[in-house]
Amino acid sequence: MRHYFFHALVAISIILASCSAERKNIISKTYHNTTARYNAYFYAKENIREIKNIVKENYDNDYNKVLQIYPKIDSTLANSYQDQVDECIKKASIAIQRHKNSKWVDDSYILIGQARFYSLDYVNAIETFKYVNTKSEDPNARHNALVHLLRTFTDYQEYNNAIAVSDYLKKYKLNKENTKTLFINRAHYYQVQEDYDHMVRNLVQAAPLLKKKDGKGRIYFIIGQVYQMLGFEAEAYNFYKKCIASNPAYELDFYARLYMAQVTQLNRSSDLKAARKLFRQLLKDKKNKEFKDKIYYEMAEFEIRHGNLQEGIEFLKSSVRESVNNTRQKAQSYLKLGEIHYDSLRKYETASAYYDSTISVLPQDHENYAQIKERQGVLQDFVKQLNTIHLQDSLLALSELDSSSIKLRIAAHLEAEAEKEKEREELEKRRARRNNLEQLRQGTGIGSTGWYFDNPSATALGQTEFKRVWGDRPLEDNWRRSNKRTVDRFEEETDDVEPITEAGDVEDEAVDGVPETSQADALYAQIPFSPEAKAQALDQIEQAYYRLGSIYYFNLHEEENAATAFQTLLTRFPDTENEAEVLYHLYLIHKNLGLDTEPYKSRLLAEYPNTTYAKLLANPNYTEESTAANEQLKKIYRNAYQLYENSQFEAALDTLNRGLNTYQETVFTPRLKLLKILITGKTEDINLYQYQLSEFIELHPDSDITPYAKQLLEASKNFLEKQRRLLGTEFVKYFQQEHYLVIVYESGKKLTEAIYPLVTTFNDTEFPEADLKTSNLILNEQYAMTMVSGIADMQQAVTYYKKFLGADAISEKTQNSKFYKFVITKDNFNIFYQSKDLEAYLRFFNKNYTNGL
Repeated sequence: MRHYFFHALVAISIILASCSAERKNIISKTYHNTTARYNAYFYAKENIREIKNIVKENYDNDYNKVLQIYPKIDSTLANSYQDQVDECIKKASIAIQRHKNSKWVDDSYILIGQARFYSLDYVNAIETFKYVNTKSEDPNARHNALVHLLRTFTDYQEYNNAIAVSDYLKKYKLNKENTKTLFINRAHYYQVQEDYDHMVRNLVQAAPLLKKKDGKGRIYFIIGQVYQMLGFEAEAYNFYKKCIASNPAYELDFYARLYMAQVTQLNRSSDLKAARKLFRQLLKDKKNKEFKDKIYYEMAEFEIRHGNLQEGIEFLKSSVRESVNNTRQKAQSYLKLGEIHYDSLRKYETASAYYDSTISVLPQDHENYAQIKERQGVLQDFVKQLNTIHLQDSLLALSELDSSSIKLRIAAHLEAEAEKEKEREELEKRRARRNNLEQLRQGTGIGSTGWYFDNPSATALGQTEFKRVWGDRPLEDNWRRSNKRTVDRFEEETDDVEPITEAGDVEDEAVDGVPETSQADALYAQIPFSPEAKAQALDQIEQAYYRLGSIYYFNLHEEENAATAFQTLLTRFPDTENEAEVLYHLYLIHKNLGLDTEPYKSRLLAEYPNTTYAKLLANPNYTEESTAANEQLKKIYRNAYQLYENSQFEAALDTLNRGLNTYQETVFTPRLKLLKILITGKTEDINLYQYQLSEFIELHPDSDITPYAKQLLEASKNFLEKQRRLLGTEFVKYFQQEHYLVIVYESGKKLTEAIYPLVTTFNDTEFPEADLKTSNLILNEQYAMTMVSGIADMQQAVTYYKKFLGADAISEKTQNSKFYKFVITKDNFNIFYQSKDLEAYLRFFNKNYTNGL
């Protein structure tokens, strides 16, 4: 017995020694191949399968466009399965380290690469797949790694590398599994590139190799979608049919049947009837209750394709009504309605309402979100201008009536609004009754003896109907209040889905619970009775007509309507500040329409000869010449800015002045002017800097750098305000510093134009050697100032002041007006300019300077 036990022990030891990872005998290979495959590798592969299922379950299929071959992965989703990623890498690493001689090492590396890919660690995924390609002796493993590398490069947006891998694999014959995956990954690459022709070619090549586990029904469906988009309807029909034959999930089956109706060959009127009958059958099928919105949308598309626009609109409205949980479909239906009213019907007010509703539910990851948002903004602006004109004209008309007539008009308006509110409430009641009848008709079990909340189908339907009536809302008190209804403006209608346009303030609905007298008072308060209020109302109308014409012309490309708006503007507001631009647009519109342009051309040249618009008419080459001047000014600006950066301010100023004096004014000229002001900020008094910035903003309101100038001005004011707070309102008794002479007088262009040359002449005559500078500033709404800077100290300031008071020309000019003349230090001037306290400084001046006078 002992002898037998000894031999058995020796045999076991030999077998175990043969299973060492370092040995390459048949026993070792068999052992490691088996344990690697059915232990670590198996569990790592299961982790990848779990990850794929998570990605698939979290993908929201948008059937309004071609489905994605591979669902998109973002960081949020990747974080949700990070545990599976870590576990996969751990298990696959065990298979590699403990079973290094097994044939599953390469496959384990590929699993690690896949795990890194799904965790969005593209760099390490790429390195892993490259490692397998260079180190593996198995051609199938190398090809498999390269196929995965193609997809990784695609999702990492290294498209040149992706196509290089694809082309490289054309040289080799791949096994069936790798060939199938290669075709699908190539199709994925072409889908990302929006090359649908090559995309569908690769999918068609992959189709015969697909198995049910590959989701071949989905691939067939995508092929059908692409063929339908490319106009190959017969091929699309065949692949939709294949999709249905593959027995896919119900949702995919439903959409395949729905799209089959769209691409059915229609040669006779009976074919049209058959297609419509198919749509109706889909609607009647109870299993399709949650898909009714999509069915109605496809019915609309079908009717529009066959020239029945109005029927299409009605089906789109039905789609909106039936949309409960599918916000993407609701957004698509709203968008289609908006596009029809914008492009086909040109009813822009209605289109605006539909675009508003589109944006309210459209996911921001929609591929055309930015363009849709931009068009919504244009339409909102359009409606705003129309409403402004209507509202202000109505208010101005009311202002001309007597008080009793006004009260009658307001009462009639409130009565009409109350009637509208009553009708809306009746519609909601009818809708609620209809929903209740529908519940009973569908046999939810609500009327049975069982408790309602024990019936899952009843509660599910109740949730659906609640959302249909009230929308998605949090559980909270007073959830039924009108101001807590969903923003969706279309949901208020039941028998129809007409957009609810934004009305002006006068037309706002009556607010529940607000006494009618309060509403009447609020409306009455808006009426412009005073001349100032009427002028403000007219100004709003003027600007609205200008914006309306511009929107018609530039955004909507409605030249005739643009001309009408512009002509109305000139007729009602002959002194409009935009007259030159409007005349130019009218000239272009009439020229394009083949109408008489002479009235606009001659008027523009006669009244606005120095404007860019007149120059464009007078000189056909003005644009080219202006472009050439722009290029020269850009070079000058670059040189001047370099000097400015190097603190060579005088040289920079000379360069800018030469450029401004040499070349005509172009759109680039304001940049040179603003740089001059920045030099002033570095070399002159801060108040002069602020004055020049204010002047620049006034002269160039439409320049693209004016907002920057406003920021500079605001920052400068904030700095001085902070300095003033630090110093307080006390003036500083430090006089051994630069002084200014200041003349304060009542604001008026004539006085400013008269004082400035007198002071300049006085300086040149009496102090020719001194480097004195004269400038104008605005103190406040009441007073303006002319100031002389460059006076060295208090002694020179007193000398200058005495001579200035004795100047006959200045005394003669200032004797009949209210003038204040004084000298002031630079520090005190900053305090004075911020505080605007003239009396306080005059007291300080009399106390500290008059002894020397």
